[in-house]
Parts: sequence; structure tokens; C-alpha cells
Amino acid sequence: MVAKGNLGDNKYLKLTLIPTGLDLVAGDAIETSGIGGIYPKGISIGTIKSITNTKNITDRYGIVETAVDFSKLDTVLVITNK
Repeated sequence: MVAKGNLGDNKYLKLTLIPTGLDLVAGDAIETSGIGGIYPKGISIGTIKSITNTKNITDRYGIVETAVDFSKLDTVLVITNK
């Protein structure tokens, strides 16, 4: 899955590329997977607000309410253990 934001809206993300066998419902928590090595696993992204099904199951998408109000962030520090 991929969560993408919009520069004009700091509260919601669009969740795309949802695997067809994955059953998501409103209220489910979304976290980073750790795949790709950019972000560690388990960082809270937000909560699913809705899932929109389309004629093609591979095109369905979700709306995620972010765990953080990005408009109130000034500086962010990420500390990792290595």
C-alpha cells in the first residue's frame, strides 16, 4: 500500500495499491512497514476513515486521517538505534 498526501490538506492521506485480498475497514490503524529501509517499522500513520470500492477491485482506495496534525509541526527529529 502507498499513502500519499496533498500539500493543501494536512489532515488526510489517500491510500492506494491496496492488495486485493486485504480486508480494510474504517477504524483500522495504518503503520509503516519498514520495507524499503527509509522509515522504521511501526510508526503510526493514521486511521482509516473510509474505503472506496470501484468497478475494478485493484483500483479501490482508502482515506486515512493522519495521526499527526502536520500544520502544527515545526521541527521533527527521528532517533534510531543502530
